[in-house]
Amino acid sequence: MIVKRRTIPLRILVNEALLRRLPPNHPKRQEILKDLLIIRAGFKGEQDIDYYLSLLDDNDFHIFQDLRIPQGSKHFQIDLLLLSTKFILLIENKNMPGIIEFDPDFKQVFRRYNDTTEVYDCPIDQVKRQVYQFRNWLKKHNINPLPLEFLVTYSNHGSILQNPSKNQEVFDRVSKGGNLIFKIGEFQNSHQKEILTLKDIKKLTKLLIKSHEPETASIRKYNISPSEIIPGILCPACDRFSMERISRKWYCLHCGTSSTSAHEQAILDYFLLIGRTITNMQLRKFLLMPSRTIATYLLGNMDLKHTGSTKNRVYSKT
Repeated sequence: MIVKRRTIPLRILVNEALLRRLPPNHPKRQEILKDLLIIRAGFKGEQDIDYYLSLLDDNDFHIFQDLRIPQGSKHFQIDLLLLSTKFILLIENKNMPGIIEFDPDFKQVFRRYNDTTEVYDCPIDQVKRQVYQFRNWLKKHNINPLPLEFLVTYSNHGSILQNPSKNQEVFDRVSKGGNLIFKIGEFQNSHQKEILTLKDIKKLTKLLIKSHEPETASIRKYNISPSEIIPGILCPACDRFSMERISRKWYCLHCGTSSTSAHEQAILDYFLLIGRTITNMQLRKFLLMPSRTIATYLLGNMDLKHTGSTKNRVYSKT
């Protein structure tokens, strides 16, 4: 069963908001778009692999999606962690179309796609590092040692895996998504001894969820100032910042579209790009709206958390 589900990566939401609210000719747009497409592809690959995991017996594993665990001043991230009473499996998933050729002698992978060749670090070593870090984390928390297994999966149907050197570790540890449950079955056959009790599993599950720290994201990555962010309400129909408040609705002065909720995306964009909290005055400035009363009404109807008196109230999304 899935005990920790992944959420949309914050970097996706931030980059989407940036592309909505940066000028069309902004010099960082192409870099932001490129990053967004890469992160979206990775997220899509993780979602695709979920189908194959859904074929497992719910009672066999506690499944953790997208764990990010602190270690000292840094973190290590695990795409998928499967916890059982007999062993733990760490999975690193890739979503790459093309010919994927493993070169274990030099710890690298070649991808040939669209008449280009790219070189990547070996994902087997990547997940091995995660195993090493996770083992140290278990020791730190005095968790009974148990076998740690690992796999690299390729969830893209257009991936063609090649192992020209016939390396056994590549055969054993790399799999297409469709073969995942059979690989997991091999581990289940290899590990028959019960090491953790159900009580141990419950304790470790709580500890993993408590230790998880979601990745942060901000516009600072691109050296963008809040002053570069376009304020106002974006029309959902024509993508212009041309909406005004008229008689309890937003009307687009360009295409005539009306909406009662167009401000909600703008407020969420503010939280993503400007700050984690917002006041009535900050909202009016960002929405280009003079009315304090209307601003109070809009904020009050968005189910936001708030602190302070009515006059000095500060709102936040979380």
